[in-house]
Amino acid sequence: MRGLAILAASFGLVASAGATDLARPNDAHLPRPFDTGVRQSVVARPVPEPARPRPVLLRSPKSLAELAVFDAQASAECRKRDFGQFEQHRATVVLAGQTYGAARAGGPDLADFRGIARAGEIYVFEHQSMTACRVWRLRAR
Repeated sequence: MRGLAILAASFGLVASAGATDLARPNDAHLPRPFDTGVRQSVVARPVPEPARPRPVLLRSPKSLAELAVFDAQASAECRKRDFGQFEQHRATVVLAGQTYGAARAGGPDLADFRGIARAGEIYVFEHQSMTACRVWRLRAR
């Protein structure tokens, strides 16, 4: 019996006075009363990207009516969204101080699903993606 008591004591099966202190957690590990225990992550503010420069295909003091010809067929296709710019105002023309969206025929910016664009022309768009879309043709220079 005495051998059993020695064996149990060596494996820590017998409670001793100091054993209760070890079972209690260290107070330094407990959250403070004002601490929620949840740390909020620090998120860096997004860095704004600089705006891409938009190419100006033509700049003139003359007005749109003086330099361009109204294209009724392209305007009708624009209203149906079969003709226009892939990205509005990616390229522009500035005529008489007014900025318009523009695209070159055969260029990567012109969506021409019916194949009506004429080679060597610049197409100027007013009110693209609306029912009032008007398309004008400029001679490329």
